[in-house]
Amino acid sequence: MNCKSIRCLPLLVLGLMWPLTSPAADSFNILLYHHISSTMPRSTSLTAKEFEGHLAYLKHNNYTVVDLGSAIASVQQGTALPKKAIVITFDDAWRDIYLHGFPLLKKYDYPFTVFVNTDPVDQNNRHAMTWDMLRDLKKHGVTLANHTKDHDYLVRKPMYDQQWLTATLDNINTAQQRLTDETGPVPKWLAYPFGEYNDQLKRALKDRGYIAFGQQSGGVAKFSDWQALPRFPAAGIYSSLKTLKTKLASQPLPAHYAAFANPVIRTDQAGQSQPILNVELSKAQRLGVRQQLSCFIVGKRQMPAWQGKMNFSIQANEALGKGRNRYNCTAPIWGQKNYYWLSHQWLVYGGEAPPKE
Repeated sequence: MNCKSIRCLPLLVLGLMWPLTSPAADSFNILLYHHISSTMPRSTSLTAKEFEGHLAYLKHNNYTVVDLGSAIASVQQGTALPKKAIVITFDDAWRDIYLHGFPLLKKYDYPFTVFVNTDPVDQNNRHAMTWDMLRDLKKHGVTLANHTKDHDYLVRKPMYDQQWLTATLDNINTAQQRLTDETGPVPKWLAYPFGEYNDQLKRALKDRGYIAFGQQSGGVAKFSDWQALPRFPAAGIYSSLKTLKTKLASQPLPAHYAAFANPVIRTDQAGQSQPILNVELSKAQRLGVRQQLSCFIVGKRQMPAWQGKMNFSIQANEALGKGRNRYNCTAPIWGQKNYYWLSHQWLVYGGEAPPKE
C-alpha cells in the first residue's frame, strides 16, 4: 500500500491507537477482605503491608480495579469491561479498614465497597467504624452496602417457615434502612454473613430486587447466580500472592449457576452429607478442556463424571463435616495460560445452635 496519500492517515492513526486500547472482557473477579490488622484473628486478616502488596501487584500487572456498581451494570447490560477487571470488597465495616486500608486505597486511587452490619456501629463497638467514618468513606466515593443488622447466622435455624423468613427479611430490611438513614441511598445488595444462604432466602431476595454475595470463590458474568455471586477470599491462608495470582487471572466457568443445588444439607432431616453437584455448561468447551476439568473437595482432588458434552456432576467420596464445605472446580482455558473457576459452598447443619465465630 502506498501511504503517501492523505487517505492512509486514518489507518496509520488507528494503528498507533490500537495498542493503547484496553482489551474488553465480559466478566470480573471480586476480592473479599475483612480486617487490615496484625492483631485481629488471622483467619480473616492480613497486615497493611500484605494488603499494599496486593494493591501493588494489581497495579504493576495491569489489572483495572473497578467500582462494583459499574462492573455489575456492565455485565448485566452486556457492555465491555476492561480486561483483568477486579473489584475490592470488605465485610463487617471494621475500624481497621478505615484506619489502615482506606489510606492505601486512596494512595492507589482504587474504588471499593464495604458491607456493613449496622448494630455494632449503632452500639459504638470499639472495633467497628462509626457513622462519621462511614459517611467519610462515602464522601470519598466508597460504596456502602448491607451485611445485615447483627451478622447473625441466617439459615442455621430450627425451621425454614414463614416466621423464620419474616424475621430474616426484617433483619436485612432494618440494616438497609439504618444505612439509608445515616448515609443516604445505598444499593440493594446483601453480603450473606459467613456466605450462608438457602434457596428459599435467595428467592425472597430476588423477588425484592436484591443482588446478593456469598463467600465461595469464582468470577462474575452474565450467567452467574445474581443472588449468590462469588468472591475470592484474600485474607488469612488466602492472602499469599503465590496462590492469589492464579485466582486473579481466572474466569468463571460458563455454567447455569442459578440451577445449582440448595446449598444447605440438613442432617436432622435426612440430608445427604455427600451431596451431588450437577452442572450444566452454558457454553460448549473443547474436549481438552473437559478432560482437564478437576475438582477439589476438602483439599482432595476428584475428577467429575461427564454426562455428555454439556453436563457433569461431582460428589464427595466421604461425608462432609459439619459447617461450611466447598466444591471447587478448575479447568485450563483453551489457548490461554489462565483457568476457568467454579465453586459451590455447602452448609452441613443438623439443627444445633450455631457456633460462636
